Amino acid sequence: MASISVLMPVYNGMPYIREAVDSVLAQDSSEWELIISDNGSTDGTRDYLDTLHDSRIRTYKQDSNLGIFGNLNFLLEQAKAPIAKILCADDKLLPRALSDSYNFMVAHPDCAICGCWEVGEATTNGSNGYGGNPGDIPVFLKPSAAILMFATFGNVVGNLSKAICRPRLVLQAGGFDQRYPYAGDYEGWVRVARLHGVAFLRKELVYVRRHSAQNSHLLNKNNELIAQQNRILAYLWSQAGESNKDLLRKHWTLHFIAPRTSLFFKLLIKGKLQSALESWKSLPANISALHAIIQYPIWKITGRTSSYCRWSTDRLRARINELQHESST
Repeated sequence: MASISVLMPVYNGMPYIREAVDSVLAQDSSEWELIISDNGSTDGTRDYLDTLHDSRIRTYKQDSNLGIFGNLNFLLEQAKAPIAKILCADDKLLPRALSDSYNFMVAHPDCAICGCWEVGEATTNGSNGYGGNPGDIPVFLKPSAAILMFATFGNVVGNLSKAICRPRLVLQAGGFDQRYPYAGDYEGWVRVARLHGVAFLRKELVYVRRHSAQNSHLLNKNNELIAQQNRILAYLWSQAGESNKDLLRKHWTLHFIAPRTSLFFKLLIKGKLQSALESWKSLPANISALHAIIQYPIWKITGRTSSYCRWSTDRLRARINELQHESST
């Protein structure tokens, strides 16, 4: 039986999927299974899947497009191993990615979800901490600290190809909610973290490809993401604890809401008034749209690493550690 499942959702994955599959075949460990689910490709991906004859590889061709998160739910259900590594079809694993992922999860049996580093992040993130702050964030955060971590930094698991998980626990938490087509991973990981916490494998295990056809470039051109992000923040607000709320409101205003000002004006210039106004609808935590717009020039000019922008981040980071310590005693 495979010790780890590689879950590969794909839609029109040519030409990159060949490299993705080859990176799995080149792993230093052979005790894996690769499960590929095609979501209705029309570019030759299905023909390529027909050429794969390794007994460790299983392929599925969906009759209709399930959406990225419906496809991921399907893959989670097919996984036979207790641990899974997600790999998008345009990315690649580094040679020890699967053995390092497996060993980490075995060493942390309470961990349901984990984010690894992509190529380049060992430099940008520092050796020990999240966001280049050595020692600030433990390797494994228990639920209360994990919730505040997601509330402070957003989707801390990161790109889907950086995710490692226990499929059974993700499915037990409800899997991915397809009502969040633009932010389903963020929303799903938050729900899992509320039950099981979140972990960080601080090794570069995956190469994440940046190209014009990937979802991060194609989505949210008309503010589609905003409403979903607001609902996630509202949920985090309900879970964060009263003592953290004043600080979170200030932090979100500066780091989450104020940056929307740029897209707001871009859409206004294009004459997309309704899409532009989505930036300020149903803001969480009773945040003032006017206050966020006023904060934007400060955020833009000083940068998120300035002392003005970092004060709330540093206080929340300290609070995350306090919650971790409290839950451990």
